[in-house]
Amino acid sequence: MEEIFEYGFTKLDPIGGDHIDPPGVAVYESLLNKGPEGVAQAGLASEWSTSTDGCVWRLRLREGALFHSGDVCDANAVVAALERCRWGDGRARQLWYWDPVDTVRSLDDETIEIRLHYPYLRLPTLLWGTHTAIANDARRSALKDRYGVESADGTGPYRLASFRTDEVVAERVRSRSDRSQVVTWRSAPNEEDRQAALRRVDVAVVRAVRPEWLADAGAARWSYWEQDEISQFYLALNFDGPFGVANVDVRRAIDAFIDREALVEAAFGDLGDGRRSPVPVGDPFASSYGPETVAPLSVAEAEAVLDRAGFVRGANGARSRDGLDFRLKCVTQESPAFRRLAAELGRQLAAVGVLLEFDYHEPFEDFYRACEARPPAILSKWLWQDAIEAVMGFSRSSCSGDGGGNWQGAIVPSVDVAFDRYLQAATSEELAERSAEVQATFMRELPYIPLCSPKETYAVSPRVRGYTPVPGTLYPLYDGVNFADG
Repeated sequence: MEEIFEYGFTKLDPIGGDHIDPPGVAVYESLLNKGPEGVAQAGLASEWSTSTDGCVWRLRLREGALFHSGDVCDANAVVAALERCRWGDGRARQLWYWDPVDTVRSLDDETIEIRLHYPYLRLPTLLWGTHTAIANDARRSALKDRYGVESADGTGPYRLASFRTDEVVAERVRSRSDRSQVVTWRSAPNEEDRQAALRRVDVAVVRAVRPEWLADAGAARWSYWEQDEISQFYLALNFDGPFGVANVDVRRAIDAFIDREALVEAAFGDLGDGRRSPVPVGDPFASSYGPETVAPLSVAEAEAVLDRAGFVRGANGARSRDGLDFRLKCVTQESPAFRRLAAELGRQLAAVGVLLEFDYHEPFEDFYRACEARPPAILSKWLWQDAIEAVMGFSRSSCSGDGGGNWQGAIVPSVDVAFDRYLQAATSEELAERSAEVQATFMRELPYIPLCSPKETYAVSPRVRGYTPVPGTLYPLYDGVNFADG
């Protein structure tokens, strides 16, 4: 079975890899899986329970679990993997999505106990996260930087056979005549290459397609699927930059100049959404908040804000202050969608005198290293299974250093408080209310400026069985996938 993916591949390491790609879902398992309607399903953990006060979770592992190397995947091995995820390779701060967790320990060979600082209803989002997949930490430590390229030791249905940045091959661990024995993922960042792949009879799945491509390739040969992706493109402005964007009025002025529907049309056609919220429309908490709750400034009000801040329009149309044009170097990714989005965003802001100079970097390692250098502006995209948990890492004050992605150095205490209240919600009703608080506070303060979200699209051959994307997940699980020959 062959699947065409829209990015180059990063090494298959849940801890040290720069991105989670589909092969990682085939090679590794997480303790829980995110099922339909966001209900937790068994993964590597076969059952789990919660204490009456909600502060202790116990998970029992699937009996007889082994890593692909043959090493036993017992509770001690799982704890080692979780602690490595939590603290990385010598990180001073644990990753933000572990913040509610106090301790993780094994009670016996098959039982793990997670103690929390407070009851945390959303703990399953941590346990089913793709970055929390269970890798053999002993093998990872032995291979060091070669781990995820030469070998990737998980408990998933497929083991890594070979790795290149443009091709990954995995073989089924246990032979099953009704399942595909080999899966090959090929990278095709260029849209022309993905469109051409639709004309190949040996291809099973092509991701990131346009529906009109199928007519050219023979529509009867493909099923077209689409769903709202749990992701978001955003503009982050360095709070320590030279133009005073730490002033919320300046950020709100820039936000007011952005036509999100035009961004969607330019970047994705009609396959996206320009909702004014850090939570995209595909996330369940989107419905708890109406974007009209925090209205943007009018264009006239935004112009007046920049006037008062001393940014004066020059003869060339650019705004300047103290002899410096309002010009920001903006680090972004090298991809067709990013280029289209950047061109439209740059055009919109240039029309009001704010200039973005885009600096393109290959995803993902080169791009992330450029972000970590704290440039004046970043045009980025997050992709996560649960929106608010992702947004924390890219905007919470404590994530502006090691252990987070707040590369713009946003320090906004009211946003931090809203996140804390969300994490400590006691009921599902309270959780929905506090998710609305997060969104409203975020749009008032704009630690970064949300732009738009794409739809996730697939072309799937009718010869494929068991390839079923679940809304709110990144990639389908591969355990039940089969591709019929001939």
